[in-house]
Amino acid sequence: MNDTVTARACVPRLHLFEFIDQDWFPHALRDLATDYLHTVSSRLGLFDGATEVLARGLESSGSDALLDLGSGGRGPLPRLKRLLAEKHGVEARVLLSDKYPNAEAAERARGEGVTYLARSVDALQVPSDLRGMRTLFSALHHFRPEEARQVLADAQAKGVPIAAFETVRRTPVGVLSMLLVPVLVLLFTPLVRPMTPLRLLLTYGVPVAPLLIFWDGLVSALRVHHPRELAAMTESLAKEGYTWEVGEVKAPGKAAISYVLGMPSK
Repeated sequence: MNDTVTARACVPRLHLFEFIDQDWFPHALRDLATDYLHTVSSRLGLFDGATEVLARGLESSGSDALLDLGSGGRGPLPRLKRLLAEKHGVEARVLLSDKYPNAEAAERARGEGVTYLARSVDALQVPSDLRGMRTLFSALHHFRPEEARQVLADAQAKGVPIAAFETVRRTPVGVLSMLLVPVLVLLFTPLVRPMTPLRLLLTYGVPVAPLLIFWDGLVSALRVHHPRELAAMTESLAKEGYTWEVGEVKAPGKAAISYVLGMPSK
């Protein structure tokens, strides 16, 4: 792991609540947030650097299947599926899943050549019939450290690769950058699909969406696992026949994203 990554200043981890994690939270409001996050990650290519990591993980498994956990409004994988084919010659089969499936996102996923499971899938209890390299995009921070370790350990126990990526940082700058989120929500909402009267009302009439996404973004920055913590998790999982790495990856012209990758050893 890069020394500059481990040396980066961080703030204490606070596991505050995010609205979209709550069982009681209305699906319509959750979809406001997850559809927005999909739009931003896709339009800006925030996770483009993940393609190289995904390609290595798929190669280690000898499979072309990706199982995404916590997909929300589809996340970046529809875009990354195209980049994997263009840059690495990998025609990946993508299966999206979420504890709280987004039904409208599932319909749009079909038009992008990926499948979104209608049934609920908990990343802490992945059904045995769902195979493939597991991925999490901006999702591992939703779990407390012992739960995050469980997510990683289960993939290792099943002998499948896993990769988790995060764009936010638990640093003073990373936390303060969340103050820009309400403005970004106002700017990017016209690009979100589907555009509904409810979305317009709760964004520009009553600013529910900007405040909701700001709060969850702020909490994400306070929850995200620092690379040092991820390294400690994976070191505790060290086992012959399976390798772990923690680091950062960056696509040209994009901000760096952090990742943890586990894969069967050849």
